[in-house]
Amino acid sequence: MQMSNQLLRFKKVLHVREVERDITQGELAVKMKEEEVIRERINEIEATRDFAMAEFCAGRDCVMSPQQFWFERQNIEIMEKNLSENRQELDDCLCEIESKKDVLIQRHQNVQIMERYVGKLSESDHRKIIAAEQNNLDDITSMRFLWRAGGRVQQ
Repeated sequence: MQMSNQLLRFKKVLHVREVERDITQGELAVKMKEEEVIRERINEIEATRDFAMAEFCAGRDCVMSPQQFWFERQNIEIMEKNLSENRQELDDCLCEIESKKDVLIQRHQNVQIMERYVGKLSESDHRKIIAAEQNNLDDITSMRFLWRAGGRVQQ
């Protein structure tokens, strides 16, 4: 049974589209892992900042110099800046995730369309092969019939 060239070509196209979909799925998984890491980092920074703020605002028994207050406040501001940068990184990552999801949906739809088309081509090829085999069987049967009929007529 010989597959048509058209079917072979479209099976190759289907394979390429499946590979593209799989790659996009992998990229999405990487981005989602990156999101998780950023969220964990943000949680750690928030916990550290909250502890530093509690320490800064706590009533102190000992006398502190203005310079010590200034250093502590600078430390908190650095944490806030770091937190802000990480939140922006998280927002960017979430945008990329949504973009990857859209691309993945499109690629999955392309694969489904191609699978249906390849299925129809395959069914068509199968019907053609069956029809050709049936024609061959009909020809053989006709030849046998004519041969036998010819043999009886001569007797």
